[in-house]
Amino acid sequence: MRGFERDDKNIVKFWRWLPVVLWLALIFTMSSIPLNGHVVRLFRHQDKLIHIIEYGILGCLLARAVFFPGVSVYRYWGCIGVAVLVGAADEFHQSFIPGRMMDWKDLLADTTGALIFVWLWLAFNGAGLFKTIRVQAENER
Repeated sequence: MRGFERDDKNIVKFWRWLPVVLWLALIFTMSSIPLNGHVVRLFRHQDKLIHIIEYGILGCLLARAVFFPGVSVYRYWGCIGVAVLVGAADEFHQSFIPGRMMDWKDLLADTTGALIFVWLWLAFNGAGLFKTIRVQAENER
C-alpha cells in the first residue's frame, strides 16, 4: 500500500510542475524568435505589460507548484526569486538573438509581474507574503 501512496505523490508533483516547465519552454521559445523591426505596437510600453503578465503567470505557476497549507512564506519569496532569475537568464539569452537586446527595464517588469501576481495568488488562497510572517511571530510569543 505504501508504494501506491508514493506513486500518487509523484503523480501530484508531476502535475503541479508540468505547467511550470511548459510555461518556461514557451518563454524561451518566444524569446528565441529574431525580431526584424516589424513589431506591431498598440500602445506605448506594451512590451513592459507583456513582461509583467508573462512573469506574473510564471510566479503564479511556481506558487501553485509549491503551495501546501502551512508552508512558510519564504517559499513564496523563493518563487519570486526564481522568476527574477529566469527573467535575468532570458534577458541575457535575448542579447544573442538578432533584433533583440538585453534591457534592465524588462527585468524590472518581470520582477514586478512576479511580485504582484504571487501576492494576488496568495491573497486569493487565504495567505499573503507578509501576513504569514506576522502569524508566525505571534505564535512564537
